[in-house]
Amino acid sequence: MTLKAPSTTAQFRLLLRRYAHRVSITCALETGGKLAPEVAFAQLETLWQALEQEAKALGIPDVAG
Repeated sequence: MTLKAPSTTAQFRLLLRRYAHRVSITCALETGGKLAPEVAFAQLETLWQALEQEAKALGIPDVAG
């Protein structure tokens, strides 16, 4: 995967860190019994879709690989 510019790389790394943080929180809430598994899954799916859209906006063609 070739990124367009150094600023794009930095922006994408920021997106990934934010995504990972939110995934971590969602998983912890589900593990701790504060979220139902179905709700956690739906939130994770929404987070993934948002990451894909943000990556496309940066010009990164396929996040999933």
